[in-house]
Order: sequence, then structure tokens, then C-alpha cells
Amino acid sequence: MSPDERYRAYAESEAVASNATNAASPECQNTSRLFVAGPSSQNFRPVLVVEPSPGVLGNSIDLVDWSPNGHRLLLAQGFWQWGSDAGGTTVRIYDADAAKLSSKSLIDEAFRKYFGNDCVAVFQPVGFSSSGKAIVIAGPYFDVGEDRPREDSCVRKKGWWLIDSVIPALTQLPDNYNVQHYGKDAH
Repeated sequence: MSPDERYRAYAESEAVASNATNAASPECQNTSRLFVAGPSSQNFRPVLVVEPSPGVLGNSIDLVDWSPNGHRLLLAQGFWQWGSDAGGTTVRIYDADAAKLSSKSLIDEAFRKYFGNDCVAVFQPVGFSSSGKAIVIAGPYFDVGEDRPREDSCVRKKGWWLIDSVIPALTQLPDNYNVQHYGKDAH
């Protein structure tokens, strides 16, 4: 629930085993949905539906937190291929007032702009600052089985980053930064 209790959200993921005609065994596939209800309608409506695709059968939506002011919801959109190490997390923001979801590349674009080149890294959303900017933990990106980060991994050590999603712009935070959470549990 948003801090002022005007918006509520939840996510669900449905996993289904399908027995494809050319597969030796059943494959699991997820469909994940984000639902939001607000002041104009107390009925929940889907605002994001993530369907499986041939290369990415698994997915999830994790709610992280609401912004302290305004009605922005930080979420982690997970994706993976069942039975493999392939997968990751996309950080997204849903603006309930505008009924608009950020692009999948919001965080990547901010890091690309900050570092001035293509940038791969591992991002995990953790919350919002008191000023309403998103906070993520960013770490180096390693290829499976490698001991060193990829050359295009612009982040060389795990750290906290503040993201202004409007510009987009970045600020590195101290390692001991303490995240406060603003959303409320539903009654």
C-alpha cells in the first residue's frame, strides 16, 4: 500500500507445465502479473503482464517499495530459463498517478549516460530515497564460469546507486547507506 494508502498493489506468478510435442519432458512456463488499485477504482487492474517466450520461460515480478511521496512503485522484473543459469533482473518503476510503467532499459540508460559507453552490470532494486529517487545495488557482470567481470562491465565493485529516473542520472552512495521503506502492509 502506498504511504498515503491511496494505492494498493500486488503481483502474482502462475507456473504451468506444458508438454510440448517435440520436448522429451514437460517444460515449466510462468506468466506474471502486476495489479494496482487506486482512488478512482478500488478494483485491481493488471498494469503489467509478463508472458513466457521460447528463450525465457520463467519470469517474476517482485514489489520492492512505494516512493515516500507521489505514487511510484519500484519493482524487480525477473527472467530466466528453467534448468539453466541464464537470467537476470530488470528494475522498473510504475507511476500510479500517470498509469505509466518505465521502460525495461531505464537503469541501463542511466548507467550508460553516466559512464559514457555501453555498460553491463547486475542491478537489484532496494528502495527509494527520502527525495523519491530510486536506489539500486549494482555489481559487476560475470559470464558464467568466469572469475573476472566482462570487459564491458562498467561497475567493477558492488555498490549503492541513487537514480534520478526523470533525467536519468546517477549518484554513487556510501557503502553504509541505510534504505528506509515507505510502503505499508495491507490491513
